[in-house]
Amino acid sequence: MTDGHTTRLTAEDIRASAHTLDRLTAHLRTGPHLDEALPLIAALVDADTGTAVRLGDALRGIARYLAQETTVPRTDTVEATLGEYIEAASILQDLRLLDLTLEPLRTAPVRTVPVVAALWQ
Repeated sequence: MTDGHTTRLTAEDIRASAHTLDRLTAHLRTGPHLDEALPLIAALVDADTGTAVRLGDALRGIARYLAQETTVPRTDTVEATLGEYIEAASILQDLRLLDLTLEPLRTAPVRTVPVVAALWQ
């Protein structure tokens, strides 16, 4: 399955993508200037090409592949797994709205008081 944009894909390619997300997380924890961080965040949450959209598309592709693959048994467990992939893809699709959060971040007044570490770190 190639579309002109891909060649032979490996598990290492996917691991490298996950590693890039780890690097982004680590970088954001260093507290970069907002002007530096926003383009990185924008690339991540873009409604057309962001990670959530691409991961949702990939999960749908996995479900489609498994549903069409004749060697995969059609057990209740497999059917439930396919449903979970589709549900996860739908949830990720909803995250396209994150793209709308960028403009308020770009135009918000700059905070000058240091902030305590966020709970989700």
